This record gives sequence, C-alpha cells and structure tokens, in this order.
Amino acid sequence: MDQSATTQAYVSGMKESLSLYGNELVEFTTYFSIGYALFIVPAQLIQTRVRPSIFLPICEIIWGALTLATYKAPNARTIYGLRFFLGVFESTSWPGIVSMIFNWYTPKELGKRLAIFGVSGVAGSMFLGILQAAFYKNLNGVNGLEGWQWLFIVSGFLVIPDSPLITRAIYFSPSERKLARSRLLEYGTTTPGLIPFDVLIRKIRSLLKSPLTYLFLAAYLQFAWSQRANSYFLLYLKGITGSNGKPLYSTYTVNLIPLGGYAISIVSNITLNAISDWKGWRWQISCGAAALQLVATSVLAGWPNSHPTIMAFYFLTFATAAWGYALIAWLAEIWRKEPEARSIAVAIAVTLVYVGHATIPLRAWKVSDSPRYPIGFPLAAAFSVGSIISMLGMRFYVQKYPDVLDWGLDWKARQVGNVEEPSDSDQQT
Repeated sequence: MDQSATTQAYVSGMKESLSLYGNELVEFTTYFSIGYALFIVPAQLIQTRVRPSIFLPICEIIWGALTLATYKAPNARTIYGLRFFLGVFESTSWPGIVSMIFNWYTPKELGKRLAIFGVSGVAGSMFLGILQAAFYKNLNGVNGLEGWQWLFIVSGFLVIPDSPLITRAIYFSPSERKLARSRLLEYGTTTPGLIPFDVLIRKIRSLLKSPLTYLFLAAYLQFAWSQRANSYFLLYLKGITGSNGKPLYSTYTVNLIPLGGYAISIVSNITLNAISDWKGWRWQISCGAAALQLVATSVLAGWPNSHPTIMAFYFLTFATAAWGYALIAWLAEIWRKEPEARSIAVAIAVTLVYVGHATIPLRAWKVSDSPRYPIGFPLAAAFSVGSIISMLGMRFYVQKYPDVLDWGLDWKARQVGNVEEPSDSDQQT
C-alpha cells in the first residue's frame, strides 16, 4: 500500500492540488527507488549480525511514520525527500521476509508460500483502490482534507521468528523448534544463524564468482523491469475519452477497474506456483509466464485501435507475476546449502531492480508518452525474451554441474577433495 499510494493519490486529486503537471509521478518512484537500492544490501547484511525480529519492526515503524507525513506535503520537493527515506526503511522488508520463508519451508512448499507472500503486495494495491475510491466519494473535503490526503493518513512489532536455528519466538515449543529444523534437513536444506563477519565476506566472494549468480540476476531483473508494463494502467484509464470527448470513466471508477487485474494476479500467482511445488516445474512455470508477458506486451507495443483489445491485454499482463516467485523458489532449491548466499543474491537482485526502477521509467515510461509508451512496451517485451534466455542458461548450468545442489558454492573445491563433507550433526549445528 505504501508503494502504490502515490499513483492512486495522483489520479485522485493530488496532481491538481500540488500542480504536478510534469514528470513528477515518475520521479516519485525514482527517489523511492534510489533509497531502496542504496540500503537493501546493507539491510540484508545487518540481518546476518542482528536478529530480524529486532531490526525489521523498528524499520517498519519508521516507514509508517513517513507514509503518514506525506499527507501534509505541500509540494513535489517534499514528497521527493519523504519517498527517498521511505525507500531506505522499506528496503529491509521484502527481501528480509523472503529470506525467512526460505528458512522455514521445504522445497515442496516454497513456491506456493512465496506466491502467497507475493500476492499480499497485490492485495495491498487492490485494497488501496477500494480505499481511495471510498475516500474520494465519502471523505473528500472532510476536516479540510481532500480524499488523496486521507489515503496517506490511513496507510500509515510484527511477530518475526528469525530462523529455525536461532528462533526464540514464544509461540514455538522446544519440540516445534526441533521439528522446524529437522523438516528442512530431510531435504538437505541448511538454515542460517548469526554468522561471524569473516564467514560473511567469504560467502560474498564465493557468490560473486559463481556464474549462477549472474544468470539468476539477469533472469530476475528482466522479470521485474518487464512487470512495469501495467504500472501506469491508471493513467490510461484516466485519459481515455468517449465519443463526446469527455472522460470515459469517473475518478471513482478509475480507482476500481484495476481490481480485476489484481484479482487475476492473485489467482494465477498462487495457482501456478502451487503447480510448480506439486510438479517441481520451476523453470517451466517461469518461462511460460514470461512467454505470456511477451505476447501481451508485444500487442500493447503495437497499440491496436481498439479499447477492448487494449484492456484485455493490459489485464493479461497481471497474470504473469508467477514468473518471478517460481524463479526465486528455484534459486532457493539450487542453493539449499547456502542460506546466506541465497538471501544476499535476492538482496542484490532487488537492489538492481530498484536501480532500474529509478532510471528506466524516466525514459521508457514518461508521463508525456502515456498511454502508448512507444519505448516502454517494446522494452518490456524484450526483457521477457532476455529473462527466458537467462533461465534456460540456469537450467543448462545446473544440468552440467549437478554437484551445486549438494555442495552449494563450494562444489568445485569439494569435487577435488579440498573441503570436508559435513555430517548431519554439523548441519544441525
């Protein structure tokens, strides 16, 4: 909800109230992305030394306060600053929670659990549309505040269990903590504790030497950047006019129409990732969803002279989010022996995603290019192709070097006998 609020507010009165007639909406995302990108990897590294159950709630309280403060922003410059610091403190959350999911669920459970967590973000955006429509209709002008200001007021210590190895959550009995560890050991999955600094540095070096790191990054980055294809759906809906030259949809309706897309995203994401758990179809689901995105964005790049066709393919882009979560679950399976590496890899990926979010929209998704986006849609289609190629590269690598599944980043050293094989008791420790 925090991340989606500015776009929802923009089409619901903030644009006119603060005279945002340039590229400010895209720049709000840019400043948020800069803060997010700068601090996401440091935040993940901190969580190898500080319990997430302490660190994450503190950051969440701060970002909640920053979201609340946005309703009083008098101009775009103030929002730029608030969005930057919102990105700083919100950068702790998504990769931190994904890392916890890695540490508590087995490979046969990962895809669906990651998808359920992923669609919570979609559900937040979905609920936000309902909320903003209600505020616009019922609270616009109440206490001298406009509907978009009420949105930021309402938006703004989770019970976090750390990892099975070091959890001290009061809702787990000793036998349940033991069960959590043993479940993962049955699949050869290692869970992290708080590690020494020198071990962390060694893991980072090994991570940066692995070709799999770069194949994953290429696949995930292009997934995330392609997904921006429906980020400005609201602007299309707001700008479309009827035969009489008047807006086809009211502001109230504009806020509600994307709910259909969010519903498609939720159902398809959970369903496809449940199938990926059941059948073990990680790369198949990812590549299939990417191919669907390629079709949808290619049609939108051609911009057919038909409002129903444009709407249909816009909605189709919402059905492709399973692509990224199946990919992350696949990485967690491949590096099941490397809990720190998989967390850091995801953090690096999301860092670079937000570097892209801070820069790519400034040229590809300019407000002045709405609704056709002659650069944005073709670029989204190209990213789909690039991600498919990268995922097939991951598959080739794992097939050629299957020892990575059993030995993690040190598989080459173990192959020549330079590293001792860990016992079950070592892994448990």
